[in-house]
Amino acid sequence: MAKKVLIVVGIPNFDYSNEKSAVSSFLVEIKLAFEKKGIDVHFPKNSSKIVTLTSEEVKQNGIKGLFKSLIKRWPWFYYTLANRIYFTKQDGLIDEFSSKDNFTHIVEFHTAGSTFGIELAKLFNAKLSVIFDSPVDEQFLKMYGTKTLYWNRIKQSEKLTLESADNLMVYSKACEDFIVTKYNIDSAINILPCVINKVPIKNEPGLTFKIGFIGSFLSWHKVDMLVKAFQIFNAKISENSKLYLIGYGEEWTKIKTMVKESGLEKTIVLPGFVSEEELNQYKKDFSIAIMPGSNWYGSPLKLFEYAQCGIPFIAPETKTVKSIFRNKEHCLFVDSADELNSLVEHITFLYENKMERLEMGCRAREYYESNYSGDFYLKKLYQSLS
Repeated sequence: MAKKVLIVVGIPNFDYSNEKSAVSSFLVEIKLAFEKKGIDVHFPKNSSKIVTLTSEEVKQNGIKGLFKSLIKRWPWFYYTLANRIYFTKQDGLIDEFSSKDNFTHIVEFHTAGSTFGIELAKLFNAKLSVIFDSPVDEQFLKMYGTKTLYWNRIKQSEKLTLESADNLMVYSKACEDFIVTKYNIDSAINILPCVINKVPIKNEPGLTFKIGFIGSFLSWHKVDMLVKAFQIFNAKISENSKLYLIGYGEEWTKIKTMVKESGLEKTIVLPGFVSEEELNQYKKDFSIAIMPGSNWYGSPLKLFEYAQCGIPFIAPETKTVKSIFRNKEHCLFVDSADELNSLVEHITFLYENKMERLEMGCRAREYYESNYSGDFYLKKLYQSLS
C-alpha cells in the first residue's frame, strides 16, 4: 500500500494555512519533508469559518464579554468552563474522518488534552509519530496560572499519547530525559530542534545600533526584563540606539505601559504583528537580536532565524538552548544567576565591539547552514518522524 500521511494538531478550528502561526509553519515544514520523499501528505480540512455577526449577536457578545470579565476573577472556575467547551470540541475532531480515507501514517504535534493522534491511528490502523512540544501541564500552569477540573485529562492525554507513539521527536536531550523518566516509553526517540527555514535575509545594519526582539509577549520570554536592560543601557549610551519589540501576546499591554512610563516611547518601537516583508527589513537592519528568556524545553525558533540571517544574538541559558548553541562562539548566553545585569553587560559589549559581533553573526550563520538549513534539515526531519 502506498504511504499516505496525515499531519494533525488537536486544536479545534486550527488554521493550518496561517503563516503567522509558528505551529502551522512548522507543520508545513513537516509536510514538505515527507513530500520530498514522494509521499502523499495531507492536513485536515480547514474548519475555521469567518462569521458575520448581526447587531443582536454583537449586543449578546457584549453581555457575554461582561460576564467573561467577571468570572475571570476566579481563574480556576473560568478556565474549567473554558476547558469544558474546548475539550468537547476537541473530542469531536475525530468525527470529521472516515476509515475510508485510509491513511498509513499519522503525525501529531501534541497539545493539551489531545488523544486525537491515538484515535486517528486506531481508526486507520496507522503508524503514529508524535512531536513532544512541551510538558502540557507545566505549559498550562505557566500560561494560565491555575489548574482546572480537567487537570487529570491534561496530564493523562500526554501520558497516553507518548506511551502509544511508534516514534517520538523531541527538541533536546533535556526533553528526552524528562519523558523517559516520567513515562514508560518503548518507542524510538529522535532529537531534533524545531526549525522553520525562511528566505535568507542578509544582515546589513546601519549606523544606528538597533536591538531587536521578535516573538510572543509571554511571561517566560521576559520582554519586561529586556525593557529594563535597555533603560539601563540607554542611560549610559543614549546616542544612536533603538529597541524594536516585534510581535504580540498576553503581556503586550503591560510592556506598552512600561515603555510609556520609561519616557522612551520614541526609542522603543512596538509595531505589533508585521508582514513578512516588513519583518525582513527589520532583520536586515538589526545590529543585534535578543531572546531574553525561554522555558527549559522550548525549541528556540527565533534564534535559528537570527542565525540564518547572520544577526549576532543574545540567548537565554536554558537546557535546550545550551544543547544547540555554544556560548561566545554562536551567541552570548544570559547568566541565569544574574539575568538583568548580564543582559546589560552583553548589550554593552556588543555595542562597543563591532568586529566581534560581526564575527559572531558569521559563525552563527555558518553553523546554521551546516546543520539546519534547507533540504539537509528536511532530511533530518523526515528521518525523525518516519
